[in-house]
Amino acid sequence: MAQRDYYDILGVSKTASADEIKKAHRKLVRKYHPDVNKNNDPASTERFKEAQEAYDVLSDDTKRANYDQFGHAGVNAGGPTGGSHAQGDPFEAFRRAQAGARGGRPGRGQPVEDFNFGGGAGGGDFSEIFEQMFGGRRGGAPGGGRGRAQQAPKGNDIEHPVTLEFYQAFTGTTLPLQINRGGKLETIDIKIPPGVKDGSKIRLKGKGESAGGEPGDLYIVVSVRPHEYFQRNGLDIILDVPISMYEALLGAKIEVPTMEGKVTVIIPPGTSSGSKLRIKGRGIKRGDEVGDQYAVLKIIVPKNLDQDEMDIVHNLETKHPIDARKDLKW
Repeated sequence: MAQRDYYDILGVSKTASADEIKKAHRKLVRKYHPDVNKNNDPASTERFKEAQEAYDVLSDDTKRANYDQFGHAGVNAGGPTGGSHAQGDPFEAFRRAQAGARGGRPGRGQPVEDFNFGGGAGGGDFSEIFEQMFGGRRGGAPGGGRGRAQQAPKGNDIEHPVTLEFYQAFTGTTLPLQINRGGKLETIDIKIPPGVKDGSKIRLKGKGESAGGEPGDLYIVVSVRPHEYFQRNGLDIILDVPISMYEALLGAKIEVPTMEGKVTVIIPPGTSSGSKLRIKGRGIKRGDEVGDQYAVLKIIVPKNLDQDEMDIVHNLETKHPIDARKDLKW
């Protein structure tokens, strides 16, 4: 079966920037990752593997250049190398150098100015060019020439989405995750610190792809599900608390929940709706920082009053008139 075009897999054009390729890959990972498609749909698994393979090639400048010129043959076989020379097209560096000398656009990969052409009159020392292209010494003689060791490329970074419950984000947790590294699924334990927020990234150095040199990093992209009644505002937790009109007028002691159990708060007499009661130290804990919880009071009034009860309210209004909107500018 013919292999699909990598650009088609990611849904980007052949002129797409590195950032566009990264965003397209991230979108597909969030859609087809095994943690999202827990029903083990084979089609989703295949799409996930295709997206990983396409991103592995198109996010690497050298691999992408070989793919653009030679198609799948340019990457499946490690590029049009030949013999025991360095990976990739051994004459790609020379073509880039020529293009730069003519004022043309150098190809992807190492910029033409990174190549040392020597400082002598009448042009450069072409032996230097071949040393850089093939990574050896002139003539292959031990100790001859000025060869330089080639540095293996750093591996690609990996992004992996996880979804936490609100309580897990509050307390921190450890998750066993399956990460696709080089086409193989690897299970690792990820420690989520307390206080992590929605949309944050956790970096695990050296847990990304390996290309023979320094491995890339793994970034855990965190999503936090909304809580049924708690809301987060920075390090503070907000909770709407309904109280009766009588509790607001007369004052009261009531119990309210926190992430660490119930506490008793005091409502002062004459409290208005929208007032906030601070519960110190019951917010988000992140490192040395600790937030607070705020109980936002919502007053509930009685309904279906009879005439006698309405008269009582009118008398109360007469004795204690309130201009509720006097301080508003509108």
